[in-house]
Amino acid sequence: MISIGIDGGGSTLRVGIFTENMECLHLHELAETANPSVLGFSQAEELLRSSLTQTISDAGITSSTVQYVGAGMAGAAQNPDWLRNVLTSVLSHAQITVAPDYEIALIGAHGKRYGMLVLSGTGSVAFGIDASGESAHSGGWGYLLDDGGSGYWLGLETLKSATRIADGCEEKTGLYEQTFAHLKISAPDELISWIYAPERNTKEISQMATLVLKAASTGDSAAVRIIEAGAEHLHQLYLSVVKRLDFTEPPVMFAGGLLSSDTLLRRLLMQKIGLNNAPSPKYSPVAGAALMAYLSNS
Repeated sequence: MISIGIDGGGSTLRVGIFTENMECLHLHELAETANPSVLGFSQAEELLRSSLTQTISDAGITSSTVQYVGAGMAGAAQNPDWLRNVLTSVLSHAQITVAPDYEIALIGAHGKRYGMLVLSGTGSVAFGIDASGESAHSGGWGYLLDDGGSGYWLGLETLKSATRIADGCEEKTGLYEQTFAHLKISAPDELISWIYAPERNTKEISQMATLVLKAASTGDSAAVRIIEAGAEHLHQLYLSVVKRLDFTEPPVMFAGGLLSSDTLLRRLLMQKIGLNNAPSPKYSPVAGAALMAYLSNS
C-alpha cells in the first residue's frame, strides 16, 4: 500500500510518499505556501499539481500505485471541495481525504486520531479530538483577524513595539535597534514604507519571530513581554478546546516551527499547561496526512 501525504502550512509545502508502515519513500519540500487564501486558487492549484507530479516522478513510482492521498492545508477548512478536486485531477483512482493543516499535525504527532494539539508557526491554533471522535478547534483565523502567539503575530508585535518606543510610550531596549538592523532601515518613519511595500508578505513578518525569541533568551524586557503575551494567547486557545470537549488531562502535542525547539515561548506554554517534559511527536504532519488517509479509508 502506497499513500501520499501533503502538508501545506503557512510557509512550506511538503509532499511525502509512504508505505503502510509509515516508512517515507520520498519527500518533496518547498519553502512556500500553497494556501489559496494567500496565493489565489489558480496559483495554488498549479503549485499543488506540479509538486504532486514531481514527487511521484522523483520517487520512481507510477501514479497508479498510489492508493490513498491525505492532505492537510492552511485554508483548506473553508475550501475542502476545491482541494479534493485538485487532488482528484492528478490521482483520480486514489482514495482522497482532506483536512485543515492542524488536523494532520495532530494525527501525526499522536499517531492516531485522538488528543490535543497546540500549533504555532506562521499561524496559530489549538485543536482536539476526543475519544468519541468529536473535534473542536480554537484560533486559526488567519493573520488579518488574529493568530495570537503565531510567528506573524510575534513579528507584528515587535514592529508595534518599535512604533511605541518611537512615540515615547514605551521604554527602549536592545530589541528596538535589533529590529532596525534586521529590516535594514535606520529611522522609525521607514517602518511605514517597509510594512506597506507592495512586495511585503506574511512570511517576512513571521520570520521576525526568530529575532524576538533570540532577544527574549538574553532577557530583553520588551521581547520577554511579547513572548509572554504570545504564550498566554496559545494557552487560552488550548483552554477553550479542553473546555468545549470536556477533556480531562488529555495528551498534548505541539506543532509548528515556534514550538518545535526549546524557546521561552515553548517553556512558558508548557508551564501554563502543566507539562513537565516537552512533547515528542510520533510522526511529522506530512506523515500524519498519509496516516489520516489510511485510517479514513481502511
